[in-house]
Amino acid sequence: MLSKTYHLKFPSLDAAQIAAPFVTETLGNAIPECRLSGLTVLISKEGDISVNVFFPTVADLKNFEKKHGGFVDMMKKTFLFKSTGFDGVCIFSFDGNEDAA
Repeated sequence: MLSKTYHLKFPSLDAAQIAAPFVTETLGNAIPECRLSGLTVLISKEGDISVNVFFPTVADLKNFEKKHGGFVDMMKKTFLFKSTGFDGVCIFSFDGNEDAA
């Protein structure tokens, strides 16, 4: 599984909370269009938003980058924040299921 990670550092928790719906809506819309296999968006009390986007294939990652890869640059036109990120290969992932017997 391939992953794209974004780390967005806002000046305050309030600023991150204002930006968070834009992040979730933009990337949530990419789920069916780009065949995302997973999406996690976390917000910290310090005003950071961390995003992990998972893809089953390289083609799906490239399709996402082509169609939605510029969302950080688009956000910078409206919000004040610093960003870092990287592409990676998922080496471990655990997702517990409460319904498991």
